[in-house]
Amino acid sequence: MFKNESAAERLVKLVFPEKCISCGCALDSENRSEEPLLAQYFCEKCGSDVPRMTKRHKKATIPLVYDGSVKRAMLNLKFSSDISSVPFFSRELEREIRTTLYGEHFDILTCVPATKRSLAERGYNQSRLIAEGMKLDIETDFTLLRKNKVTQTQHLLDAEQRQKNIASAYEMNAGRNVSGKRILLVDDILTTGSTCDACALVLRLAGAKSVTAVCVAKAPDK
Repeated sequence: MFKNESAAERLVKLVFPEKCISCGCALDSENRSEEPLLAQYFCEKCGSDVPRMTKRHKKATIPLVYDGSVKRAMLNLKFSSDISSVPFFSRELEREIRTTLYGEHFDILTCVPATKRSLAERGYNQSRLIAEGMKLDIETDFTLLRKNKVTQTQHLLDAEQRQKNIASAYEMNAGRNVSGKRILLVDDILTTGSTCDACALVLRLAGAKSVTAVCVAKAPDK
């Protein structure tokens, strides 16, 4: 079941002129990507470098690879206060969910939380914006979890360091009940899956029946 145009999509149209979400150039009829699904978001050059996953990942449902134009657009979102890519990432993730997870049912849609410091600096949690932009008929609660400590950036660490970095970083918010619930958990980038694993463990310990992770992009294997 589809909702109307999302708040994120309306906000982007009001605040931002049509521009490539990767390189930032103005889009017109002459320089848009020739790919219909990309023409609204990318110029021809950047639209030719939108890598997609070619096989399913064992830890999460993921449509894109964190490289090329996808990486540049995500960096703009995370570090340049540019939310113009949110409708694209939301659409790609929603399409992947509807295809890969067709027939599965979820009770609550939530996201990996950000620290208070990150929210203060950035002004938003990009994973939440992406989750809110999807037109899925699922109850939402984006305050199930909280991040209780500042961690180092995951993609800068090796696998062992990531596990230590993320250990005990998440906990349930008081008063939240997930007993017997099937949770759909949204994150932006998956590297090793440590973040999603940590969040899923907290939710399962709180009584969730199942936790299914979905991420916008997978970091390339090193």
